[in-house]
Amino acid sequence: MTSQSLLRAGSKALSGYALSMVFLAAASLAAIPAMVSASGGVAWGSIAAGQSIGGVAATIIAWGWGLSGPATIARADANDRLTEYVESVISKLLLFVPVGSLAFIAALLVGRDFGVFAAVGALSMSTIGLTANWYFVGAGRPYVLLVCETIPRVLGTAVGIALMSSGSSALVGVSCQLVGTLLACIISSLWIIRPWNRSTLAGISRRPVLSVLSAQRYGVTSTVMSSIYNAAPIVIVSLVAPTVQPIYAVVDKVQRQVIVALGPFVTVLQGWVPRSSGTGVIQRVRIGIGTSAVGAVLLGVVMLLLAPELVRWLGNGQITPTFLMLALTSIITAVSLFEQTVSKACLAALRRLDVVARSTAIGSIAGLPLVAIGAVSFGAAGALAGILAGLILRLLLELLGLRKAMVHPLFSAEQHAVLSPALDVDEV
Repeated sequence: MTSQSLLRAGSKALSGYALSMVFLAAASLAAIPAMVSASGGVAWGSIAAGQSIGGVAATIIAWGWGLSGPATIARADANDRLTEYVESVISKLLLFVPVGSLAFIAALLVGRDFGVFAAVGALSMSTIGLTANWYFVGAGRPYVLLVCETIPRVLGTAVGIALMSSGSSALVGVSCQLVGTLLACIISSLWIIRPWNRSTLAGISRRPVLSVLSAQRYGVTSTVMSSIYNAAPIVIVSLVAPTVQPIYAVVDKVQRQVIVALGPFVTVLQGWVPRSSGTGVIQRVRIGIGTSAVGAVLLGVVMLLLAPELVRWLGNGQITPTFLMLALTSIITAVSLFEQTVSKACLAALRRLDVVARSTAIGSIAGLPLVAIGAVSFGAAGALAGILAGLILRLLLELLGLRKAMVHPLFSAEQHAVLSPALDVDEV
């Protein structure tokens, strides 16, 4: 394969994944002012808190397949791919019932006067844990992902916005998002499993569920802890400083959606950095770090310029953050992008997810109390400062671990050559 054909294949895949990210981010952002307009800022803040709780639940339900699944699917044959997906569906459904129920109840309590709004928001986000996007990424099918996963979710949100514009409450809007996510899961599973092909299904030899869950234990550890750190601040703010929760919810949503929209950038590096052997992967780590550092700085500057109008639009003109809040949000977004490159692309390529897990735990233990103290003492800006402090600590620990891993890798050049198969166009 020539480098030119590889570049074309990579650009096509990146465009497909980016299209899904853009559609989902745009739909999610458009729903915020519609919900604020339909039921007010406090109702929207409760939904956002519920969605954060549901985000943690979704990470648990996903059980690490988002981290380990793409590589597994990329290396597997058709039968093994089907087996992997069927095992994941059964395991996730068994997890969904207890975990989704706990998220629903927790959000019901946190949401106070708008507890039902928060609870449905939590359930809607929990359902994302059933997603099959990791399968489509591993199979190299970005446009199937777009049709089966993205479009149903976007349509659900669009229907909700239309109904809210016609006089329905924000509860109807978030319920439509839930329906869209469920529909995406069903369509994706039908496309992958194809239950009408009974002869293929008959050849599946599944492992016991406990064995499947045990095999995924390392992948789920880092993702769950990271999700908790992302979701906990808005819950903390809701409990200790409820008066600043609506404005905090909007700026928090802005930085989250920007990071989601930039997901393809990290995804490309996740695939590119490990696809080398011996010292080549170390060189790619350096290039990835440098590229991400420049991108993070540019992102922070652009965010600071665009955030004021974006936040005013999302808040339907009812929410006006201070410059300090916008600056902190921009810095958090930039640091988050850089940290994702370090953890997901570089440390993962060097097989040091233990560093990621340890750094996340320490950063969370230090950062979350600072969020509470900052929210009580300085409002939304104080909460954002606490988040930034924990995130910077996490990043510094990861960079120290990365430096050590680059000097003393856990594997030899020969081992890495075996673990990193040659890049194929269909896997880009």
